[in-house]
Amino acid sequence: MKRIRVLLVDDHKIVRQGMRHLLELDEGIKVVGEAENGEEALASATATKPDVVLMDVRIPGESGIEVTRHLKSLDPTIEVIILTSYAEEYVSQAIEAGASGYLLKSVDYKELCSAIRAVCRGEVVIDRTLGRDLFHRFASLSRESKRAHLSDRQLEVLQLLAAGLSRREISERLFLSETTVKREFSQLFDKLGVSSGAHAVSEAHRRGLIRLPNDR
Repeated sequence: MKRIRVLLVDDHKIVRQGMRHLLELDEGIKVVGEAENGEEALASATATKPDVVLMDVRIPGESGIEVTRHLKSLDPTIEVIILTSYAEEYVSQAIEAGASGYLLKSVDYKELCSAIRAVCRGEVVIDRTLGRDLFHRFASLSRESKRAHLSDRQLEVLQLLAAGLSRREISERLFLSETTVKREFSQLFDKLGVSSGAHAVSEAHRRGLIRLPNDR
């Protein structure tokens, strides 16, 4: 069974040590790194390739919200769960930055492990103490936020598709296998909420992500 790779970001070493000890009691989770500030978090994420980052909000240097934004820009596949002591104060900012979860540090071990698995399935999670209405608003906005993050390669694929190239021609132009191009299509369809190449081009153009040949 593939273990979920987790990176811990918190400026208190004792908190990180406690989380590491608890999380590694779960056979399906592996803590691959720790960081106490934003700079360390970005470096560690690049080196360890985590599936999930547990991110504190108030860390030295850039806030956890800003670091989340940078992480999602570097690798949209990384899921970030904000783990904080501050109730609803940063929820909207977390959503906008691309986080998939918002939990309070009072969360228990089983709920935290469950949340890590949930975001890996593409779900969003919010601390149950923050209320049902907030959960539904968070879930809806988080899905829209995640769909907005297309990688540079996906934008390039979309631009070539808009120019009329077939999947095979796109793979040849970008020196990629057809399997890789197919995977990029699948991911960008999901992010844009579409089911066809024509719809993807139309939706991406509507959002201002690409230009069409007849644009001036």
